[in-house]
Amino acid sequence: MKQEPLIPEIFNEQDLLVFDRAMRELLEEPAELQYVVEPRITAVEVILIYEQGALKSVTDQAGPVTPSVKTILTVPLTFVPLRKETPVPDCLEIVADIYMEEAAFAQLNQERRRKNLATFSGPRAAVEDFLHQTDARISAKRPMNYFCSGIGKKAEVQGSTHYELMLALQELGLRVNRPHIRVSDGIREVIDHCRHLRAEAGNFPYPVEGALIRVNSLGLQERLSRTSGHRTGTAVFRF
Repeated sequence: MKQEPLIPEIFNEQDLLVFDRAMRELLEEPAELQYVVEPRITAVEVILIYEQGALKSVTDQAGPVTPSVKTILTVPLTFVPLRKETPVPDCLEIVADIYMEEAAFAQLNQERRRKNLATFSGPRAAVEDFLHQTDARISAKRPMNYFCSGIGKKAEVQGSTHYELMLALQELGLRVNRPHIRVSDGIREVIDHCRHLRAEAGNFPYPVEGALIRVNSLGLQERLSRTSGHRTGTAVFRF
């Protein structure tokens, strides 16, 4: 998987204002920008490639992980569109986050202690171990899940914004964290939603380490990537 620029991390609201100002200056946009904000889940990023609606391959930063990911019950081996009239793309490259819920992680470590096995330091380490099991039968015993977070270069879905893109992926039967994706007009609304997510972080079933913020317009994302190497106008507000 191609190495992408690291997502910058932000630790206070003042730096959110600085991030917004930097985005507007890079884009030469004096007006307020529209952003999408969602929970930043502790997860491992993978690339899923579908051809003619069937899952062909999955890779993470270390290499192929297709057999393990195919054991995740919520990952469709073939697209099942929510509506019959939804067209199935010939080729689609999807960026997804594989994660383990908090309760499942605690139970896994408890079982490993009973067997005198080393415990995992955190959910991300457990996911990484899951992905690189050589025996898919072992992987199948680990309760994993995923959310789509974007698309790669090979994409045949329509949308002018990131939010529209997530809706298009959902129409194909893929999981997106739609209840917690918030479209925000301007950085003040972003800050308000970051405060809300920080207050609710302990109530999510999965581990949340911050808020993921990105410029909503796909056209502006492309301009940022092309002119500055910035990862699609994205930042993480860490809790």
